[in-house]
Amino acid sequence: MPKILMLATVLLLPAFWLPAQQGESGQTAGKSSNLTTIEGCLSILSGQYFVTDGSGTKHELSGYGNKLKAYIGHQVQIAGKPAVKTVESTTYGAASSAEEVPVFDVKSVKDIANTCKAK
Repeated sequence: MPKILMLATVLLLPAFWLPAQQGESGQTAGKSSNLTTIEGCLSILSGQYFVTDGSGTKHELSGYGNKLKAYIGHQVQIAGKPAVKTVESTTYGAASSAEEVPVFDVKSVKDIANTCKAK
């Protein structure tokens, strides 16, 4: 009986150890996995934050609250994930309508320079 128990332990131990190792290294479920970065100039318009990258593409940002306020006009690197937000576009007396707008869900911001790069 002890030999069977020992054999079962030796055979089953890797099955529990391998997933734990993958989780620690971030390969399968880490917080930083699957994040994308965008570098550009941070601006604000009508209370909405944007990053304009080197090619001139303007990315609407979501999340990260008022933490972005300190970086307006700075060259920044934003880490996050592409997402979608729903915007109501209903006018008085018209049928209800909604539009999905692509946004970039911010997870972190890194200050690159106090001023934006000239194009």
